[in-house]
Amino acid sequence: MTHVYQTINIVLASCIILIFIYYAVFSPDRSRHPIPSVHTLITGEPTASTGLSRGFSAIMRFRFDEARNYNIYSIRIFLFFLIQFFVRIVILLSGQIVAEMGQSRFVMLDALASGALFIFCFEPFLRDLLRF
Repeated sequence: MTHVYQTINIVLASCIILIFIYYAVFSPDRSRHPIPSVHTLITGEPTASTGLSRGFSAIMRFRFDEARNYNIYSIRIFLFFLIQFFVRIVILLSGQIVAEMGQSRFVMLDALASGALFIFCFEPFLRDLLRF
């Protein structure tokens, strides 16, 4: 596995850990997340992401029904990040498999699978984005 691909996986896994820490720190019970929804602040209208921060915070506390109440898509989106985290760790630990398969083919497979997972998980947000 090349150094660049390894670095990309380390950075992605690290970012996901930071995301999980952020949502573990801030309680879903109080709407005091320091990163507000810019769209809602400007327009006053909810979007597909409204309540997602509180939903992620509830998921980090294993309060799944509450997470669904904050945002119906919160579990789906959270699973994207959780799956990506474990995929990055597995890739980092299995450098020999990547080398044997051929790195360019493996990277292409990784990109296609991650892209398909992204489209599946973020489909409601993509629809919302295309509406504007």
